[in-house]
Amino acid sequence: MIIDVNAHLGHYPFRRLRRNDARSLVDHMDAHSIDLALVSSLPAVFYRDTQEGNRELFDEIEPFRLRLVPIATVNPKYVGWERDLAESVQRGAKGITLVPEHHGYLLSDEYGHAAMQRIAELDLPVVLTQRFEDRRQRHHWDVANDLTAATLIEAAGAHPTLRFLLSNWAGLDGEQLRAAGLRGRCLIDFARLHVLMNKEVPGLIETLGVEAIAYGSHMPFDYLGPSLVKLANVAALLPDDYERIAWRNAAEFFDLKLSDEGADQAETKP
Repeated sequence: MIIDVNAHLGHYPFRRLRRNDARSLVDHMDAHSIDLALVSSLPAVFYRDTQEGNRELFDEIEPFRLRLVPIATVNPKYVGWERDLAESVQRGAKGITLVPEHHGYLLSDEYGHAAMQRIAELDLPVVLTQRFEDRRQRHHWDVANDLTAATLIEAAGAHPTLRFLLSNWAGLDGEQLRAAGLRGRCLIDFARLHVLMNKEVPGLIETLGVEAIAYGSHMPFDYLGPSLVKLANVAALLPDDYERIAWRNAAEFFDLKLSDEGADQAETKP
């Protein structure tokens, strides 16, 4: 079984994406033996009213709720964001994405603090995506900066019960994250990490434990092939940890109710 914790649906304003609707994404998952994916809305990042993007996401994935797990996006600078958050939780969101660099606030300011405090009270993880695209490939109107480790560590210290999914990050220092109290509180997808070469994944496992690493592809921005090669490398280099990284860590972190048959979970609704 494989659970992908880093996938998106919808249009991206700066370039065309393929397989970015629910039906195409599930077909692509079937072709590569991926059972479930946690998905967030790209339009929710860019719409003036973020909740409209969330509603599109919930509606679109409804026929595929055994395959696609919703992650809502919240903009704490938008009037009524707490109502939007409550609606998203009621509709089954398993985590909440914050994109401060796109929505014009800081995790450390009054907006970021209020959002993270409320998410922690709901006992949901916050999803922080370091970046959607490499700056060298971006449209000149895409001016959002990458999130930094310093920003993450400050947020972790200010909200000691909050859990974090770190999506599409690179350059993380496991010792710094452990010192910040993030061991047992974070899940890191390996979409931009190395299993072989400089062995970032084994290094993070050494400091944070195997429970800190999960499979992530960053679909539809990236091809699936490289992430599946990394997973094969995990099977070869870290065979005892394969199952946890492939799906168990994600299932536990997001409290996913999987059937006893495991992969039989991966059937679409009729």
